[in-house]
Amino acid sequence: MTNRYDKIPDHEVIKSAIQQELTDKQIAYVKSEIKTAVLQNTHKACIDLISFNPNQKRKLGQILKEKGYQLEEDSNWAIFIAL
Repeated sequence: MTNRYDKIPDHEVIKSAIQQELTDKQIAYVKSEIKTAVLQNTHKACIDLISFNPNQKRKLGQILKEKGYQLEEDSNWAIFIAL
């Protein structure tokens, strides 16, 4: 009977996996900031990273580069994207 329950991962494994990925709310925020910058005809979008942990910051930078965005400035507090 206990072998059945061994298949359930403990909360530390789940917590670690979640912290490495971007949340839906964070993805929507980045999308909104880029869309707003485009609609305002600015040449730069600023993504505030205050709610991102270090793994999520790294993942976001990686994803933006994969999508073809040029990062003008990358710090611990914000990412500036050239549009």
